[in-house]
Amino acid sequence: MRRAIARGRVFPQSYSTDRRYGRLSLKAIGLFPLMWSNADDQGRLSGDPEEIKYAVCPNIDHITKADIPELIEELAKNDLIKVYTTSKTEAIQILDWWDVHRPQWAWPSQYPAMVGWEDHLRYKKSAKEVATLNWFSQVSTQVSNEAVSGEHSGEQYKKPLTTPSERGRGKRKRKEETERGRGNSPEDSGEKPSPSPVTIALSDNFPKAFGRKPNSREQAYMRDIEKIISAAGATAEQIRDAFKEAAAQNKLHLSYVRAILLDWLGVERNRSP
Repeated sequence: MRRAIARGRVFPQSYSTDRRYGRLSLKAIGLFPLMWSNADDQGRLSGDPEEIKYAVCPNIDHITKADIPELIEELAKNDLIKVYTTSKTEAIQILDWWDVHRPQWAWPSQYPAMVGWEDHLRYKKSAKEVATLNWFSQVSTQVSNEAVSGEHSGEQYKKPLTTPSERGRGKRKRKEETERGRGNSPEDSGEKPSPSPVTIALSDNFPKAFGRKPNSREQAYMRDIEKIISAAGATAEQIRDAFKEAAAQNKLHLSYVRAILLDWLGVERNRSP
């Protein structure tokens, strides 16, 4: 199972006007976003002050190891986190996690949930099996293969996993049927369909990350990538983060961006897009 900490996570804008956050001390204001970005997919992390210091803010001298217990207590008193005891250690749950966080995937936590807390799971158990538990209705309706993990629910259901190309063919078929029903399509009228958000994100982020415009071959490659990641449910934010990571690693080529996106989306990679 892959590590549970997500890449490219954004601290919610809503905290800028949240009264609980506004009541915090400056050190607590600085610590909470770092805890958010280092929490696992269920919004949990270790409750041990020493682990928090060296995992969350090791190079920030203004927040010392001695400060952490008091800051954790301050965050808990303002109902931003809950500290609770598991069978092995203390753990922290970020209380607003599922109110503002809507990821594509969410892996299980290494810390058991506190009493009364509901986890939301969607992760790849294998190349052909996606496990889900309490997943959001607007996301679960897009999942072509769902298997509820027996270790969490006591029951297990399996369906064949459709490939991105099969989902793409289904979309094209529905589009053709719709166009036949309404009489005129954009192609018939000479109108060009509007580019998708995925297409726009690819074309916009390429020059920002790589410092140049794509050539004709790279433009064709991006069209191939767009078909795959659109079918897998990619977002513009994920595309931006993939380009940023490629630039940070000095891997200034589309195949690296494609590999990052397919990994994040849980799509099995082939050599050709």
